[in-house]
Amino acid sequence: MAVAVGFILLAIAIADMRTMEIPNGLILALVPFAVFSAVLGWPGGYLLSSVVGFFVVSVPMLVLAMVINGAFGGGDIKLMAVCGFLLGWQNALLAFFIAIVLGGSYAVFLLVSGRKGKREHIPFAPALCVGVFLAMILGQMVEGLYFGLF
Repeated sequence: MAVAVGFILLAIAIADMRTMEIPNGLILALVPFAVFSAVLGWPGGYLLSSVVGFFVVSVPMLVLAMVINGAFGGGDIKLMAVCGFLLGWQNALLAFFIAIVLGGSYAVFLLVSGRKGKREHIPFAPALCVGVFLAMILGQMVEGLYFGLF
């Protein structure tokens, strides 16, 4: 299952890098895996965790997109909604954290190097896809390490 989801995420990342758009068909391709994971409890939990995961990142992204024009695209929001359902709420937050660190670092690099200006858009789905994949594969381990600190 992780390999199939990984290939879909790779296709999403490539599409966003090339066109600055995420095809709805690729997002819909993740839905069966998300439903499957919610029913069986892999990788992040069960149905309640999946439902909360659907909203925990996508709703704040939607609010930011409405308040700050161009903050996130609709495809990014839909991607995180489906992936939140796939991962459960804890791993959805981990995925988004990873994406913010990766995407932010890449954006700073582009700005400092002069490859992009302040008003230019940068595709965020590649960072989201890396974050989702890492959270899917390593999320339980990271969660155990984090809560082991306390």
